[in-house]
Amino acid sequence: MTDEERFDEILGELGELLLDLGDLAYRVMLIGGQVLALESRLRGGTGVIFVETDTGVGVDRGFSFEPDLLFDMDGSEFMAERLPEVLHQRGFKRVRDFRWSKVMPSGQDMDLDLFAPDDVEVSELPTRMTPLPDSRVALRRSQRVSLRVGGKSLAILLPDAAGFLSMKERAKREQRPEKTKDCFDMFVYVKLVGTEAVRASLQAAGEDGRALRDRLLTLFWNAHSKGVQDVLTYAASHEDEERALLAQAVVDLFAEL
Repeated sequence: MTDEERFDEILGELGELLLDLGDLAYRVMLIGGQVLALESRLRGGTGVIFVETDTGVGVDRGFSFEPDLLFDMDGSEFMAERLPEVLHQRGFKRVRDFRWSKVMPSGQDMDLDLFAPDDVEVSELPTRMTPLPDSRVALRRSQRVSLRVGGKSLAILLPDAAGFLSMKERAKREQRPEKTKDCFDMFVYVKLVGTEAVRASLQAAGEDGRALRDRLLTLFWNAHSKGVQDVLTYAASHEDEERALLAQAVVDLFAEL
């Protein structure tokens, strides 16, 4: 089985899980790297996290097999019972406070990481989840997408550009500054969705969007900026000339915001 087939298997299971959740599924948003995968699929791609510049320099970090799910919970008794019950019924087991996992028929592990807005009391959560700053920004401007995966249907909320970039930028700034994937994901997202759509989303987000734009410009200001250097870590096998072209492409892209 190829990585793409394993990825399809993960998406198919996610779609069936959401169907089993019923009305609760309308409060579930996909966040993290798999947002890029679905944005890619909606545009005819495979779902691999990949970007190619206008000068032909391509870099990728492969497929993401771990769905990150943000739950907009209201603490109702029904929801508190429904989520862990459905997870157990579908064969998932808790392996960490916020993570549930199962082994798929292919042998691929499927890990579900669960998140909730950071203003929700722990006692109101249906099961243990990681509190997520900036999640309200994403939930306010969510968009529901639908696609077919291997004959199965997947319908789920995605964050808009301001929501996705807010969560990724904060993760880089506060939660895992030593990691490089968040900056790479931001670059892929802006390249994939387009600067016009991203710019419109940031403008619609008002003061929050303007502040986020300033932080993004700082992060990707020039070839020596931290964000650009993080992107270049994924092009380690490229020649120096290609790396220079990639660095300039990253700077130019964010300058358009």
